[in-house]
Amino acid sequence: MLSLLLAAALAGLPAQQADRESTLKAASAAMAGGRRDEARQLLRDAGTRFGSVRALLLLARMQSTEGDAAGALETLRAARKLAPNSEDVLNAMAQVSLAAKSPLSAILTLQALTRLCPSVAQYQYLLGVALVRAGDMPAASDALARADALEPDHPLTLMALGLVDTQQKRYDEAKTALARSLELDSDNVEARAALAEAEAGLDDIASAERDASRALAADARNARANLVIGMVRATQERYAEARDALLASSTADPQSPKVDYQLSLVYARLGDQAAAKHHLDMYQQKLRAAEAELKALHDAGVGGAVRK
Repeated sequence: MLSLLLAAALAGLPAQQADRESTLKAASAAMAGGRRDEARQLLRDAGTRFGSVRALLLLARMQSTEGDAAGALETLRAARKLAPNSEDVLNAMAQVSLAAKSPLSAILTLQALTRLCPSVAQYQYLLGVALVRAGDMPAASDALARADALEPDHPLTLMALGLVDTQQKRYDEAKTALARSLELDSDNVEARAALAEAEAGLDDIASAERDASRALAADARNARANLVIGMVRATQERYAEARDALLASSTADPQSPKVDYQLSLVYARLGDQAAAKHHLDMYQQKLRAAEAELKALHDAGVGGAVRK
């Protein structure tokens, strides 16, 4: 009896594989024909009926490109249950989590990915980025240092290291990393703006103004460059211009507490005490939110726990 059951199971396997491939082929044709609803349903069926990780990855990619980050993460969690150690699945989960601004999900996934693939610099870099977004600068610095050791002179890694050093007021180290990043990629506007911020931290106002202005010439809405120009104009006692630059920075990056702090100072100089108090309150509120997020990260056993 056992041999008959085994034979039946083996006989059914090629048929199931054919059904799975047929479903995936139909989904591909539906996507090519612009029938996205049909493609989504076919891919979902292939994932559910046949346990196809490939189908779930394709479905998650569709959902992500359509702006459905929550749906993409749910699909990828299902894929991870089927293939918990799949590099492709973990990488997709990390990318979607970062795009969805879910740093805790990204960090947990990237911890698993860096354990699975410890020699891949890109994953250490992404872990560093996720930790920056969560506000854990020491742990981010460690992850980015590992990425830099695995793949030296990568401009994005150097830029991220420079940003982390600036956050920790290590302005000399930040300037060195950011200057090297720009040597390797001179067109990177964000690296140019970050260099200006480090220069402002060193009280090198002329260099900060020069580099922030160059960044704004390439991207007039750049949040960091507008922040630096605002700080420079405040130092020059050109408070109305400082206010305008800082408001432009706040529009581009409404989550930044640093911008609100600078605005509180500038409005006080302009004699608008109500606006100064409003922005000081916003600064304190954003700091409390960042501290709560960092605490939640550490309570979950990640963040500082990843340091080596």
